[in-house]
Amino acid sequence: MSDGRPGSSAARRVLRPRTWRRWARMANFAGYDGASIDDATIGAGVRLSPTVSVRNGSRVTIGEGSHIGQGSCLWAGDSSGRITLGDHALLGPDVFITASNYDFDAGPGPVMDLPKREADVVIGANTWLGTRVVVLPGVTIGDGTIVAAGAVVTRDLPPDSVAAGVPAKVVRRRGAAT
Repeated sequence: MSDGRPGSSAARRVLRPRTWRRWARMANFAGYDGASIDDATIGAGVRLSPTVSVRNGSRVTIGEGSHIGQGSCLWAGDSSGRITLGDHALLGPDVFITASNYDFDAGPGPVMDLPKREADVVIGANTWLGTRVVVLPGVTIGDGTIVAAGAVVTRDLPPDSVAAGVPAKVVRRRGAAT
């Protein structure tokens, strides 16, 4: 909807209260979620979407030249679980990596009150995790491995493999004829 003047439609959008509320929510979210990114060890040339969420950043290491897509979450453990991404790791949008999980076998009661199990997660160099991949505590993904979109990685994956599915399984080796 334009009255014919250049830029007037964009100016109206900027002046709308709805636009300001959205910007305020984004600023609040970035301040809350991005707070621990400052504690992470980040290599040279890393590109992070501004919507990346990092928890317990002092236990997160991101290798040189890595790219982390929008909405991705790197949640290290509260006390010991570390997340390490090798050089040139590529994470698509909405990838979720956690080094901590509730020990739901520890007893009855609300899950959120149960103790946590923490285990390091290592994502190798030159890897690619597609959109909405989930990586659970204790997993190592070998160098050069590709994980298909939507996969849930519950066990280690060897180097130079292609994995897919829930739970993720190796479907072939990289460079092998299909």
